[in-house]
Amino acid sequence: MIISRNCNSFLIIALASIVGWGLVGVFIRLSSLQSPLLIISMRFMITFSVLLIVLLAQGKTKQVFKDLFSNNTIIVLSLVLFLTYLFGTIAFMLAPIGEVTLLISSSPFFVILSKKLKGIVISKNEYIGTIIAILGVAVIFYPHLSTKLSLSGSSLLGQVFALSGALLFAIFVMISNTQNVLNKQINTLSVTLGTCLFGALIFLYILLFDKTVFPLGELNGVNILSIFSLGIFSTAIPTFGFAYASKKLPPLLLSNLLLMEPVFAIVFAYLFLSEIPNIYIYPGILLILLGLLKVSRKTSADNIA
Repeated sequence: MIISRNCNSFLIIALASIVGWGLVGVFIRLSSLQSPLLIISMRFMITFSVLLIVLLAQGKTKQVFKDLFSNNTIIVLSLVLFLTYLFGTIAFMLAPIGEVTLLISSSPFFVILSKKLKGIVISKNEYIGTIIAILGVAVIFYPHLSTKLSLSGSSLLGQVFALSGALLFAIFVMISNTQNVLNKQINTLSVTLGTCLFGALIFLYILLFDKTVFPLGELNGVNILSIFSLGIFSTAIPTFGFAYASKKLPPLLLSNLLLMEPVFAIVFAYLFLSEIPNIYIYPGILLILLGLLKVSRKTSADNIA
């Protein structure tokens, strides 16, 4: 695929967004806060504030809020996306960062599985790619499943939450696709605002009514900086940046660029947290990435047709 020079800046923006997403696990781990609900609510409180400033500057605040509160589907999508982030946060607190990022990235295969269960014809590439990726997930789980199975193990429990997050995101994608098929336009800014609003409301509730979850003594400089960085550099900026780049870059290129997120996550976890990946993650990541690449070829063939 040939990218013109005019697209280089958008390519850099997309890569910078993916780098920001790759740092999510690091920022969560650098924070010593013990409540995933507190972390995710503070993260979205910060992002909500940034989004509100952007909307006010663009003069879109009224319309975005109107779409949010007048469309039940947008509220459902916002809740599903919020839960996806919450499950991901819990997973990052329990399991190795590289494994969590990789498993969350497997959401496209849940979409394909849903299509299969509904009797929708799937392409050969989608079928083969899904099988390859499932093998990759099995390889990552193997160290836990080869011993006595116990959901009390934090790493295994984290992997379960990661896969649950991937499933939730697949549900989000399927609902969005259904709305597109029905020619019902979904305001993506309203979905983003709704997701952040859920977090902001929970943060205000914790701040006002649940002091046990919001221990002021734990809000030291490192915690504040970590959560602020999580909200700005790993949520707000990547969300706007990738959405902006997606308007200018081919969808297939973007889907392939997203394959870099687990790689960045593993590298950052090693550099900042000295987290050495389990040896099983290497064949696992190879199989999952190969599966995603195989599936993406279906999109390429469709575009050519």
